[in-house]
Amino acid sequence: MIQFPNSIKEFDLSALKPDAESIKYLITNLNNGMMYSGSHLLYERGVFPDGYWHSSSNSEFINLFYGMKPMLKYEIIDSGDHAEMKNLERDFHKKEDVMNNPLFYNLANAGGAYVVPVRGEFCKHVVQKIKDGEFRTKDPERVEDLNKLNKLQVRFEVKPVGEIVNKMKEKGDASNAEPVLVWEINEGTIGDGNRTLEAATKAKIPTVHTNRIPESFIKEHDINEDEMVRIGQLLNPVPEIEKDPTDDETIIKTLLKYNRDHGTPFNSSSNKQYISDLGLSHQKATYLIGKAEEIKDDEDAEKIGKTVIRYEDGVDDPIIKKEVAKLEDDHTIVITGSAGAGMRLFANTIDAMEEKPNWQRLICKPYYGTDKNRKSWEGHWKINPKTKKRTRVTGYKEDYERRISYIMALEPENSDGIPRSYSIDKMPHLQDEIT
Repeated sequence: MIQFPNSIKEFDLSALKPDAESIKYLITNLNNGMMYSGSHLLYERGVFPDGYWHSSSNSEFINLFYGMKPMLKYEIIDSGDHAEMKNLERDFHKKEDVMNNPLFYNLANAGGAYVVPVRGEFCKHVVQKIKDGEFRTKDPERVEDLNKLNKLQVRFEVKPVGEIVNKMKEKGDASNAEPVLVWEINEGTIGDGNRTLEAATKAKIPTVHTNRIPESFIKEHDINEDEMVRIGQLLNPVPEIEKDPTDDETIIKTLLKYNRDHGTPFNSSSNKQYISDLGLSHQKATYLIGKAEEIKDDEDAEKIGKTVIRYEDGVDDPIIKKEVAKLEDDHTIVITGSAGAGMRLFANTIDAMEEKPNWQRLICKPYYGTDKNRKSWEGHWKINPKTKKRTRVTGYKEDYERRISYIMALEPENSDGIPRSYSIDKMPHLQDEIT
């Protein structure tokens, strides 16, 4: 069993979770209160100590740590997913500025596993200030002037504005639409309200009300473009005055952007909070994250010159029909279908056995079509977002094989005394990219 060094007088490992992948730790000098902060990817999940103690290059701290005098306290502050622990370390280092703080031995501030591109709570705070009228301009602004400004792409799918145009014409003004949001950077940038401007232009309404975020406020709070986009999206969580909620395509492209630009995991807590902030359910969040992951899988396949075979026509797809015809004969049953419908595959197998009772060989060869179906068939690992416990999700393939094995044990031979056999394969999932 690995023992703590002699310098460790006290330790607290109570925050170590049984299935933790990584830890965030703090080592404190009990004589003067100075600290060293770090994180560590465990060699084995949930097991510590494991022989790793710290990565400090501070000679003073190294001499104390490997000295003989018991004077240090080692404590695990938190544990769980490695990326989350790296980010927790980064955030702590930034908050305490450990490299310049005389209370810390750290010689540098740690970087995170990925960058959370948006301060979600801050964005909600700004949205509330907008709704409270703190940035409302006194007089309406001319539509033709606003149309000349740069525009942020807050939504990728912009729906027709015909009904808004009709209502503006009936009222003779734009009071049925919320104010246009203008960020006072680059001579003015539209952050929300493009549909209002489009409708006002078509309805020949000369002016609209605006909310203007001053440059001083932007600089004071160091607001980045991703946060400006998020604020524009948060202004559209549910249908309001002549406005539509942020659409699925926009959310999915936003998730892909965060992953591409900042390395944010699709299933991260910050992404889930983002979707929740838009007024969507956990089920919807799971769906949107899954769609983003599918698109990323397609993009990854394209990078190696491949494309995912979608099998849009299901079992009638020419590739599938050709493969079935090649394998099937009087004594062979070939079962195919979507790998995401395990029970349907098994039911079809029983029906085929009933139609061909003297079968000798069974081949199950489903198609994926999406990476989600692949995971459903093959099984996968998932991490509980609350407990961080990693568990194996059984795939439909294992269930199918278990049921077929049971049937084979009951009837191992056909009526002619010939032993029966079965095999489980899959239809091609990737193909060379067609140009």
